[in-house]
Amino acid sequence: MKLEEAIRKYELRREESLRRAEKLRKKYNKWLEKKKRELLKALERLERAKPPKKVDERLLQIVEADRRNYVSAMRHALEGIRTMEELGKRLSDISKIHLDYGKHVMILFEKEIYSINSILRELSEGYSEFMKQLMEVLPPKIDVSKKLEELKRTHEEFTERKKKLIELAGRVEEERKKVEEVLSSKEFRDIEKEINDVSRRIRSIELELRSKVSKLQKPLKRMRLGGIADEVARDSGVALERPEEFISLLQSVYPRLDGKAKKSAEWLLANFESELLEVSKLKKELAELEERKRNVVKSIEPAREELSSLENELALISEELHKLERKLSKIEKELEDELNKLEEYLGEKIER
Repeated sequence: MKLEEAIRKYELRREESLRRAEKLRKKYNKWLEKKKRELLKALERLERAKPPKKVDERLLQIVEADRRNYVSAMRHALEGIRTMEELGKRLSDISKIHLDYGKHVMILFEKEIYSINSILRELSEGYSEFMKQLMEVLPPKIDVSKKLEELKRTHEEFTERKKKLIELAGRVEEERKKVEEVLSSKEFRDIEKEINDVSRRIRSIELELRSKVSKLQKPLKRMRLGGIADEVARDSGVALERPEEFISLLQSVYPRLDGKAKKSAEWLLANFESELLEVSKLKKELAELEERKRNVVKSIEPAREELSSLENELALISEELHKLERKLSKIEKELEDELNKLEEYLGEKIER
């Protein structure tokens, strides 16, 4: 059997079952009205009944108070009951009133309470029988159409988000290419190479200068001259930071040096200033190169920002797709369960 035909058959059967259920409700609601009238009359009889003579006054007071409360509470409970479903909701309340107050009222009004108890038992049994027949008549709730519609909407949403994902992935690739084209361009690579070369030359010169200065550290330490002499003895880099003071120091101690220290001093006196000048020129060149690099990087900043924004959006949509996949899987399982229920109800196999 095709699914459309199965759904149509189910709807026809369902409508027929609902009509039968409505007839059953009317039948039992009519019965309920009759039983309510009987119960109200029984309550009136209880209300009018005279207590036995020669009853303990204290007991009489207790029972009379409970009788008034019993009758009042029972009438109030019955007021809101119009249908069997409403009866089902109030049965426990009625039973509680009957037990709480009736147990004392029964001491003096046994006949009236037994009469009420009999009607309440009929109401309870009648409700149970009504529910049993109603469950036999009512069709099972099968939501194949609803599940199919939900599946369709979710598929459409999934397709739409997947389309958006593909579109975004393309834009991400475009922006990434823009960035990579600049960062891999000859101009950018040449600038980076020059920066590395100049930085290496600066480090090489500074290392050589510090190496020459380090050969003077022990003699300077032994001389105990204080001031910059002691600072250079501890850290050769001080000479590069304060060149004029260092040269002045070097000139003053030169006559007292010998061996390797003297040779280093001679080399430094001859080359220190020119080497530092070269370092200064190189650092200026390096600063210019780094500025050029910053300008190139700055030119692709909008593309980088756009790329970052697109990647974030891409991640969000990917997560949405994962959620939709899980939702689709859940709906498909629920649909399968509904189809199985429909097959069982109709007694026929449905084409999937």
